[in-house]
Amino acid sequence: MKLKEKILELKKEVANMQKNASGYGYKYVTEDSILNAINQKMIENQVKLTPRLVPGTLYSEVVNYTDAKGKSKTDVLVRAEMQFIWEDVGTGETETIDWCLLGQQSDGSQALGSALTYANRYFLLKYFNVATSEDDPDKVRSELAEKENRKVLSSTQTKIKKIFSSLIQKYQTQDKIYEMMGTTKEQFSKDYNNSEKCKTLLEQMELLLKEEDSNA
Repeated sequence: MKLKEKILELKKEVANMQKNASGYGYKYVTEDSILNAINQKMIENQVKLTPRLVPGTLYSEVVNYTDAKGKSKTDVLVRAEMQFIWEDVGTGETETIDWCLLGQQSDGSQALGSALTYANRYFLLKYFNVATSEDDPDKVRSELAEKENRKVLSSTQTKIKKIFSSLIQKYQTQDKIYEMMGTTKEQFSKDYNNSEKCKTLLEQMELLLKEEDSNA
């Protein structure tokens, strides 16, 4: 068989695995199982896959940012162009696929290591059109970020409730507070439940409370 025919055999192996696994409304197989199956078939067909960084494209930079908790963070971002080279060990025939890598961690070596691992895994999964499971790293990362955002929002809302309660004791009416803040009850409610606007709302209320205390 020619190299492309051998690669097609690998795709058939993947397709058969997908038929035997299902969940969450679509066909999928775990990453570990698909990678193990591909490796075994590659050995049988004498096919080698070599990842290669394109010379001169590896780039790194320090990234400073503020996390969801408002803390200053510093990471190292790395990126590079890549090539995945399929090779028929017996004939020397090759096929090159252009790819890339991107990683960001607090340590430079970790950033490069995770980028290489991620690039290799997802090259195979996407090259063979594999439907990833609910454990997809992107989904997990998104869920963790959403959980953290909800936690921060809840903490901010608690602070707003405390200040609002203090102001109510003084003015005995919510309308007076809305008027002093230059907003309405409806808009206040919308901002209160918005993760970004809620932070601004808290800052406004803290300033208002400070002014009231200074005038007392």
